[in-house]
Amino acid sequence: MPLDVASFKLLQGKEGMKPYRLIYQMDSSGVLPVSTDVDDYLKGIVGFLEGSHIDCLFWHDGAGGNTANYDSDVLELTGQRIGEVYPSLLRLIEAGNDPPKIVVPAAKKCGVDIFYSFRLNDCHDSFSHARLLATFKVDHPEWTIGAGHPEVHPSVHRNLNFAVPEVRELKFAVIEEIFREYDFDGLEIDFLRSPPYFIPGQEPENAHLLTQFLDRVRGHLNQRGKERGRPITLAVRVDGTLAACRLDGFDVPTWVQERLMDIVILGSGNLDHEVEAFKKLIDGTGIRVYPCVYGWPSGYNVNLGFAHSEEMFRALASNYWYQGADGIYTFNWNAHSYVHRPEEHSQFAHQIQLLREIDEPTAMQGKDKFYAADRLLQPKPMLPHNWLHAVLPETLEHGKQVDVSVMVAEDFTKSPAPRTISLSVTYSDLAEASQVDITLNKHPLSALQRTGAWVPHDGTDGNSEREQIVALRQEISPERLIQGRNHVGISVVVGEVTVKAVEIHVLY
Repeated sequence: MPLDVASFKLLQGKEGMKPYRLIYQMDSSGVLPVSTDVDDYLKGIVGFLEGSHIDCLFWHDGAGGNTANYDSDVLELTGQRIGEVYPSLLRLIEAGNDPPKIVVPAAKKCGVDIFYSFRLNDCHDSFSHARLLATFKVDHPEWTIGAGHPEVHPSVHRNLNFAVPEVRELKFAVIEEIFREYDFDGLEIDFLRSPPYFIPGQEPENAHLLTQFLDRVRGHLNQRGKERGRPITLAVRVDGTLAACRLDGFDVPTWVQERLMDIVILGSGNLDHEVEAFKKLIDGTGIRVYPCVYGWPSGYNVNLGFAHSEEMFRALASNYWYQGADGIYTFNWNAHSYVHRPEEHSQFAHQIQLLREIDEPTAMQGKDKFYAADRLLQPKPMLPHNWLHAVLPETLEHGKQVDVSVMVAEDFTKSPAPRTISLSVTYSDLAEASQVDITLNKHPLSALQRTGAWVPHDGTDGNSEREQIVALRQEISPERLIQGRNHVGISVVVGEVTVKAVEIHVLY
């Protein structure tokens, strides 16, 4: 039943929902198997919180929502089907240290709220993750979207079909158990782990089923909150555009109208989110909007040699604050892994300082930033509509052109002044001697020089043997940039190219 604004705010408590500035979503799958005892496990969960600006920890147990890394009567333990339950998990449970029962008070001791992060339809059991494949999926293949549908991509063929009533009942039972047994402050339903939720093409006719499910969860949490004497906050993570949400069966306008959630989180791995559109949609409801800063967005992967993650995260957070975000949400960050095992996760050391900066725009002023156009280097069947704004990569023949937008939040004509600002365009030369013209906000760039290009060494850029990677770079004055969306025009004078990246690097 829809709630009016007054009832909604009453459920949020006398002070309203806490205005979190920085939410850290934690995948604890790397902590559990290597932990030697309960103290070592908790070090991996909360050890990184000291000195950070994190308001709220979204704790994911490290499974996929179909098995459990906790003592459950609803789901089997992860790996149980094949006899490979982590010994560290068994030791914790047998000693009375069921993970959720110990992580909640540990987070509270650090002054941080903690939510259970529930991956509603994780796809990792579709490919090379046998431990995550639950017995119920083996026994009931008809519950999955791949059953009888060979056209479904192999990487999502074991996704559950939420048109099946038993699937929705099972997922609701998981949530019931979590909030019966554990004292989490809230629940995140992570809808982006992962679409599709229905047979591809049947999303519009079945979207109401996800709305009904969410309404049932909202009602249950409201009742549990009344019994506890404090509200239980509900967050959802959905695509970063309203059009993508519709295509995936997420009827967000109805969810907002019926006030089924307190927090909406935008996107997974993309750079561009429709922050303004979501803010307009939720205006006056009390719902808050949190864009996702992903750990390796749009192919810019620190694990594959990308050297500017720190600057990129600052740029993304600055952009989202500028667009009106209520706070920042991180996903696939590994600051916790670095503190737990620093020698094995040194590539994430920079995240510790960032967790003291990205919650406040002024803290990022005067620091290096790396802005980039969104791109989808390879199709993502598990996120089929998440990159609707991504123009790149784009193949251009002679006489063709493309307009690429890059969001820049700051006005760099004001103090502190950057040391340098440079724009670079990376493309594959498909004709070996191609020539391109480039404009920035309709002004030609006439001093472009070739420079080194970063290409992921795992081949995810899709380049073939016949391609030659070219990067052109030019320093630009602050006056050339617009605070907001900048437009980079690229046209082919000779040959044929595939434009792969457009980037603006600001150095102090």
